[in-house]
Amino acid sequence: MRDPKRILEKIVGVNYDFYRFEQTGESFEQLVEVLRDVVKCRLTRQWINNNYGFDIFISPETFTLLLDIPQINFIENSNRTMELDTISLKKMRKLEDPVTVGNLNALLRELYRNLESIQNRLQNDYPNPLLINAMHSDLIGVVTEKIESIKILNGRLTGYMLNLGKVKSIEHGFKGLFPDSINIGLLRKTWPIVEREMVFYKKCSEMNERWEAIGIDLFQVLRKGGLSNLRENIQEMGSLLWKIVYNQKSVEQCLKIMGIDFTDARTILDSDHLKLNNF
Repeated sequence: MRDPKRILEKIVGVNYDFYRFEQTGESFEQLVEVLRDVVKCRLTRQWINNNYGFDIFISPETFTLLLDIPQINFIENSNRTMELDTISLKKMRKLEDPVTVGNLNALLRELYRNLESIQNRLQNDYPNPLLINAMHSDLIGVVTEKIESIKILNGRLTGYMLNLGKVKSIEHGFKGLFPDSINIGLLRKTWPIVEREMVFYKKCSEMNERWEAIGIDLFQVLRKGGLSNLRENIQEMGSLLWKIVYNQKSVEQCLKIMGIDFTDARTILDSDHLKLNNF
């Protein structure tokens, strides 16, 4: 890297006492790499927020709500005999305790796992879903009712002939729920497909409920066709955080001077706490 000190000045600004940095004896080149990853992490956080309306940077209060998810609540620590003890954060954590980088990584890991599960289910079991581009969580119950109504009107011998007026009314109401969907066809013919598809949307709704604290709307993600992009960006953010933690040891004194504290993820993700330029 050519002139890492000049690049560092571009990233952090000229108001820092660079003499203090030099006194640590730590590598400016390594510090630049760590800070660049911090900037990338912030940009990824902002991309997720801009595109899907939820923020990975959460408050201590929000994190407390997420402790209902076992994979986030329970952590493993080594005791003096090098055995693993399972600890519940609910029992040991105070409401005002900051969200640590480790806490945030656990959140990202579980969110990624859930998104991957949804994507695998979609690709393997529902390769050509009819309603995915227009589905909302509040339509699940309505669509289910219409399916049940039209199934009842299907006579064993006469089919729908004796109830054609009612059937057409149900189908008209069904199409009205998805005015921009041109491939849904007649509900009397497609209801087995739609009924099966509802199982997937119920799983999506359950995931929304699980992650209600951060405000994710999986249906919005699906309508935008953004499931893969979101999953990849969650993965990227987790990888960047891991990389920052891994590389911070060699520049920990400089990071401390800048106010970066790994027991408080805010010091990494919040530009109001520490302004960094993308350079």
